[in-house]
Amino acid sequence: MQKPPVLIIDPDLALQEILGEILKNRFRIFVANSIDESQNIMQGEDPHLIFIELQLPGEDAIEFIERSKRSKSNTQFIVITDNATVENAVTALRHGALDFLKKPFEIDDIARIVEKFFSLTANREADYDIYSSIVEEARTFELATDFSIVSTFMSEIMHIISRFARIDKKTTLTIRLSLYEMLVNAMEHGNLEINYDMKKNLLEEVMDYQRYLTDRANEVPFKDRKVRVSYKFDTKSISFTITDEGKGFDVSKVPNPHATENLERLNGRGIFISRVNMTSVTYNEKGNSVTLYKELAPPA
Repeated sequence: MQKPPVLIIDPDLALQEILGEILKNRFRIFVANSIDESQNIMQGEDPHLIFIELQLPGEDAIEFIERSKRSKSNTQFIVITDNATVENAVTALRHGALDFLKKPFEIDDIARIVEKFFSLTANREADYDIYSSIVEEARTFELATDFSIVSTFMSEIMHIISRFARIDKKTTLTIRLSLYEMLVNAMEHGNLEINYDMKKNLLEEVMDYQRYLTDRANEVPFKDRKVRVSYKFDTKSISFTITDEGKGFDVSKVPNPHATENLERLNGRGIFISRVNMTSVTYNEKGNSVTLYKELAPPA
């Protein structure tokens, strides 16, 4: 099967080369120095993933993302910036960006984004006949602490909810992204009890962090822990509750995402992205259960 195309829009030739080298094993690489130059490439290719510098000279990257998402809603964007502020990160996310990178970035940052991209885009065609008539539904799933099933689970559950009335492609994407972040958090930080400092040290010391997670998930007391995912849908809203069997955490100690100096930190990143995309994100007192709530737009 042919590798999906990725487009890098950035005038920094060194960055083009570095990103291309990291991504070449899983993507076909295309590069452009500007949005204008990228148009020639996009006439012949349909990039599945686009890395774009947020501060392009004389060009509006946010407007380009918004315009592109209207015509090609399945194209995913990663914004790159050496001046990561809350304002421009939030703006990019709200206009459809999948994630953001702050220069200088590390290989682990790219690996995380690539895994997220493949997990979130592994979907199948939806059949809208019966599901579009549902006006109320609730389901609960119980998952093992197994990162290899996350992609399949996300595909299946998004296949279900994308067929509900009043859940359009943009809403599906924001839900998919937020649910993915919280599900991975529940497994990694909840059931496996890996906090930020521990993860930071492991990323520096362990050659294969994903293998470490798999091994830890097979150890006592972690191996029997589950994650429960419930959703409730009606014609006005949809909510998801993700509950792990870990010790919980003090939500108040998550670094404030509204402080620019915390923006590039992994700690609290999933919560930050979810709060941008969902109407509300609330935790129980213990900190081992989170509810994502999304109001649905009224019919046109």
